[in-house]
Amino acid sequence: MDVIVIRHGIALDRDEAHSMGLSDDERPLTAHGERRTRAAAAGLRAALADMPIDDILTSPLLRARQTAEILAGYLDDPPVDEAEVLAPPVDMEALDDWLHTHFGEHRVMLVGHEPDLATWVSWSLTRRRDRLLAFKKAGAALLEFPGAPDGGTGTLRWLLTAKQLRALG
Repeated sequence: MDVIVIRHGIALDRDEAHSMGLSDDERPLTAHGERRTRAAAAGLRAALADMPIDDILTSPLLRARQTAEILAGYLDDPPVDEAEVLAPPVDMEALDDWLHTHFGEHRVMLVGHEPDLATWVSWSLTRRRDRLLAFKKAGAALLEFPGAPDGGTGTLRWLLTAKQLRALG
């Protein structure tokens, strides 16, 4: 099973959102964030080439859902499903268990937040909760698992920043 992990795009600043009466969950992508996410999505399409996505699983927070919808438009419109298990804070074992329900789908994409995504990727590689890496906004990684995702069984195939993805698009 392959899992592509991507952090949401640039969102409205927390303080600005708060002054507008929006909760953290309601913070949308900015116009700049939408443009950068589209450019990263074009690069992601190039990076994935002949690797179709079976399902995009997204955090229920608005900025992640918006990112997932943009990505779907560039990746032949796979279904986008909200996954409460991707809402911060993410429990590593619970995410593995939840992904087991998608085992059989060859390739899924997770759209979420830092530091949870980096922690899950590190967990997938080492079965430790030490963060070995970080995702910038709209950065992505491809992990390969020999079966259903379990901590310590993943192999990192690539890790790309949004800037690198934009250069590929």
